[in-house]
Amino acid sequence: MTTFHLIHVVVGAVLAAVNFWGLMDETSRAFFNSIVGLVVLAYNAYYLFVRQNVDESDRESGS
Repeated sequence: MTTFHLIHVVVGAVLAAVNFWGLMDETSRAFFNSIVGLVVLAYNAYYLFVRQNVDESDRESGS
């Protein structure tokens, strides 16, 4: 599992868990989810369009 995939698992778990923690009201949770979603969108766009690679198996050995 690459860092790309690990970050998605962790962020997904936080987004799911924050709804059950009771630390934020509904409006705060909506803003939190929106901000985290935009950060993940930027991260995905970087990997897909700049690095053009999200899988380790596509890399050549030694690079």
